[in-house]
Amino acid sequence: MTLRVLVLSGQRTVQQLKEHTDYDVVFAEENMTIEQVMLADYPLEVDFDDWGGVAALVAQAHADRPIDAVVTGVERLVPLAGRLRAELKLGHGVTEEAARACIDKAATHRLLAGAGVPVPGNRVVSGTEEGAAAAEELGLPVVVKPRDASSAAGLKYCASRADVEQAVGDILAAGRDSALIEEYVTGPEFGVFATRIGGRTQVVWVVEGEVGPPPTFVKVGGFFPSRLDEARRAELDELADRVLAAVGLDDWVAALQFTLTADGWRAGEINPRVPGGQAVEMIRSTTGYEPSLIATEAALGRRAEPRAPKAPAGLYRSIVFEAGGRIDYDAAAAGSLGGLESPLPPFVEFDVKPGDAVLPVEHPKGGAFGRIVLAGESLEQLERDYAKIREQLAIRLVDDAAADAAVDRPHTSCC
Repeated sequence: MTLRVLVLSGQRTVQQLKEHTDYDVVFAEENMTIEQVMLADYPLEVDFDDWGGVAALVAQAHADRPIDAVVTGVERLVPLAGRLRAELKLGHGVTEEAARACIDKAATHRLLAGAGVPVPGNRVVSGTEEGAAAAEELGLPVVVKPRDASSAAGLKYCASRADVEQAVGDILAAGRDSALIEEYVTGPEFGVFATRIGGRTQVVWVVEGEVGPPPTFVKVGGFFPSRLDEARRAELDELADRVLAAVGLDDWVAALQFTLTADGWRAGEINPRVPGGQAVEMIRSTTGYEPSLIATEAALGRRAEPRAPKAPAGLYRSIVFEAGGRIDYDAAAAGSLGGLESPLPPFVEFDVKPGDAVLPVEHPKGGAFGRIVLAGESLEQLERDYAKIREQLAIRLVDDAAADAAVDRPHTSCC
């Protein structure tokens, strides 16, 4: 039986679903290209700022042939997916309430704390002086962030009252009415990809991340499997279940963040979507699961079945720099890497071209300028392959005098 799935933005999800004969895809997107129109079974060009207009077009498609599920990998559209699920009277999928509880980080912390889940101390503030007072109450240094941001977007590490006032002021000046002040916690960071269906949580994948220095906390790398022992891993699985139950997320997926501090676990963000960037490649290779199919099946109230994993271990490294300058590398080598131990080809991607300016990892506009993802038999093997890849790519800085203004891009904390 072919099921009809509405995808809200995200061409990759559509491509993955179209590789299977089980799905008929309605694809809603803004400013659709000819390629996107041809890719979908039922293309819908929409304005995602006009939810009423989107709902009307979706209702027409539903009347033509009933839609069985609504999915999206775009975080800002998850509440809309919940709204459409309710309007179409679907039995499964995310609710708008749960989506908003995840996206509003203050609401997330409140619900988790109410359920007894350990979270960093935090305060919601609506003014700069209030923010500085809250930071001193929590204990400097602190982290200041927008309530609706994910993946460290807009996050600021603040070591003084002046830092806090500036960070809060920047968030309010951007049009938000409040900011979140959060206790600064340290320890190994773990990313969890989980799905919850019918009230039962399945932890699909746990990656141990390596985080760069403040103030940007760039995710400089990660590896799978994590080094957690059996007892700690059981704690993490149980905690992930409690977290998703606390925010009411069901028949959906989430990318969760946890920190293992000296005092135990602290739950961080809940991003109600599949992970992005390097995580997708690692999940596919090391678990056999395709994240987009897990998300789609969850929205249908079903569990996806994995293929055989390609390899038991995965490694990623962000392309970051300790100093600023102009990058140079052998672009041709990226497609002809040789002498590697793992038979699986690495995933290599640059966000900059040779000659482009780059900034240090801790610079607000620094972040990751590319990524290298590998899968193989062991982490030791992959570390050796990574060293060979770096050598063949010959990544280096050829000019250390690049101006900050030469890098015109938003900060990204990860790949």
